[in-house]
Amino acid sequence: MRISFSWLKKYVPLADSVTAEEVAEALKLSTVEVEEVEHSGASLVGVVVGRVVSIEKHPKADRLQVCQVSIGKETLQVVCGGSNVREGMDVAFAGVGVSVRWHGEGDPIVLEKTTIRGVDSYGMICASDEIGLLGRFPKKDEKEIVDLTEYHFASGTALAEALCMDDAVFVIDNKSLS
Repeated sequence: MRISFSWLKKYVPLADSVTAEEVAEALKLSTVEVEEVEHSGASLVGVVVGRVVSIEKHPKADRLQVCQVSIGKETLQVVCGGSNVREGMDVAFAGVGVSVRWHGEGDPIVLEKTTIRGVDSYGMICASDEIGLLGRFPKKDEKEIVDLTEYHFASGTALAEALCMDDAVFVIDNKSLS
């Protein structure tokens, strides 16, 4: 059986400071065996909604663009190779210090400020497979980035919150309820 932490909080008075792990431990000690606590937005920690405010052709690379991305309180420069990136587009943005799977493969890497062919880049505009959202945002081509424009999210909003993926789910052993 699976129970959402946010759903549980609607019916059980819990302090805002109580974590899903603390509730899981209390359940284990008093009621049922909690096999696991899944955090639905774990791959989205630090990823926010960004808006591409301007795009210029990269001066030294045919397939790259230099984008200015607003993330609410600031605008950052990012070198992007996304096939569908356009001005005014709302995107999934991972800044310096955020972990992503580079091209959706291998272990997560922590993004750092980098220089790509002479142009500074302060993060990345993400494809769905780089942040664990390929099932929700299937790609039409290899270089496609996540397009969030139709959702009208505010720039700077945590993507897990915007997509209602900021929940924990208790995986409970049904046998312990009988």
